[in-house]
Amino acid sequence: MNANNDVEGIFWWLAPPVAAALLAILFVSLGFWQLDRAAEKVSMQRLFDADANHVPLTEGMATQEYQRITARGRFLPDRQFLIDNMILDGRPGYFVITPFEHAGNKPLLAVNRGWIAAAPDRTLPALVPLAAQETEVRGRVGRLPRVGIRSGEAIADSAGWPRLATYPDLADLSRVLGRDLLPFVLLLDPDDADTLIRRWQPQDRGPAMHYGYAFQWFALAAATAGILIWQSRKRHRHDRA
Repeated sequence: MNANNDVEGIFWWLAPPVAAALLAILFVSLGFWQLDRAAEKVSMQRLFDADANHVPLTEGMATQEYQRITARGRFLPDRQFLIDNMILDGRPGYFVITPFEHAGNKPLLAVNRGWIAAAPDRTLPALVPLAAQETEVRGRVGRLPRVGIRSGEAIADSAGWPRLATYPDLADLSRVLGRDLLPFVLLLDPDDADTLIRRWQPQDRGPAMHYGYAFQWFALAAATAGILIWQSRKRHRHDRA
């Protein structure tokens, strides 16, 4: 009976400081993880700002976000999408997504050609006609705009084109087109001459947010360590008394 009491007493004596030490280690690891995320954001911003040359798109090539690429082929102007709820300078509008056939029957390249304002009565805007002949497109590797929660269908069920879409992903576009798509979107260069507006910026928040989170985790780790040290000293004084 006494032995069991001794074991139970040792457990309750050790459990709080062990739990506090594990929490402190967890908080420190989360802080360093946030610093790693911040470093990734800094690296991505540098890549976005870099004045690199455009690399020709080839079949199966590996790409990284914001890389500059170029491709030759032809647009499919009768199969375009308008991504709704895109705000620019406080005005509602759409991103115009046009599929681009760059290699015969291979997966299509989804090209974000830029932003166009929405009409006050919400009728779909008239798009400038695109020539179907072979052309060259230049831009950055990007992705479709994302949202945390999407209500309803991504693409409106309609027989006509362009199709109205609400935060679709590439799988949604591929399903409607009946064709595979490359796993990224080409953000068309701003200097391409047409009426669409292109002001590309990294979609993710900058590194400041992650630095703030890292500070919070390190502060929690320091507070936990401080409480652990204070409790240890308190117990030591109690045992001596």
